[in-house]
Amino acid sequence: MSVGGVRWFKARLQGRHGAVPWLPYITYANLLKKENVISSTGSWMLHVTPYAVLGSNIFLALVLPLVSVGGSLTALSNFIVVAAVLLLSSTFLVMGAFDAGSAFGGLGGSRAITLAALFEPTIILTFIALVLATGSSTLDGVISGQVMVGGLLIQAPYLVLSWFALMLTALAETARYPVDEPGTQLELTMMHEATVFDYSGPYLAMLEYASALKLTVFVLLLANLILPWPILVATSSGLTVFSVILATLLKLLVVMFVIALLESSIARVRLYRIQEFLTSAFFMALGGVSLALLSRLI
Repeated sequence: MSVGGVRWFKARLQGRHGAVPWLPYITYANLLKKENVISSTGSWMLHVTPYAVLGSNIFLALVLPLVSVGGSLTALSNFIVVAAVLLLSSTFLVMGAFDAGSAFGGLGGSRAITLAALFEPTIILTFIALVLATGSSTLDGVISGQVMVGGLLIQAPYLVLSWFALMLTALAETARYPVDEPGTQLELTMMHEATVFDYSGPYLAMLEYASALKLTVFVLLLANLILPWPILVATSSGLTVFSVILATLLKLLVVMFVIALLESSIARVRLYRIQEFLTSAFFMALGGVSLALLSRLI
């Protein structure tokens, strides 16, 4: 519902009525009823890519502390594992685009892998700063520590640099403004859309749902890094579960509105200047790591 919510808020901010927020789910259902039309020049990679990309994002949604902490999959939220799964998803998406053999696929794949080389180190540096500040190598432990100490940014205010770096890279990872233009069909601006251009039917539904799921994952992760309350723990009662669900929906609505406001207020960055945008994010993350190391030494 994150993608549909952003579209609805953007329409309202731009003076349009807009489609219902759950329209993407109707689109996925319609695509599932259609037949896959796949390039005859492609190999098994075209068939594996949708499953790998969707599986990677489902894995992130299950192991990351989006709604609860202290689950049975806590150990899998290790920051190295999370970074590797993000890179795996991007790699399969790019390889599938190359394998199709079309001009659009090659264009989008080359741009996407270039961006991945720029923002993946930033994500790792951001996670390292969080690990140094909390002493936990898992993101589940990072969020759990916030609940105990009263907020990570209150305990370590210098991590605001890491939070902003993660926010900037999240925009690139989820193909949003100002790095990418979601839904475009223009050759000069296509990146994510070009990588899925050669898919149709159920495969396209899987890739589009994976993209929407990744946006939801990053939205909730960023929100929990600032405000981890309320969040489910092992001993949560029924009333607590209800309040956590309401709080999670509220976080989604607020961040979706912020994304829509951002995309309605700024233009997409030109392709050759995206490196400046991601380089800024990298140095923010590097500054967060440096300050985290200094705080441990002092």
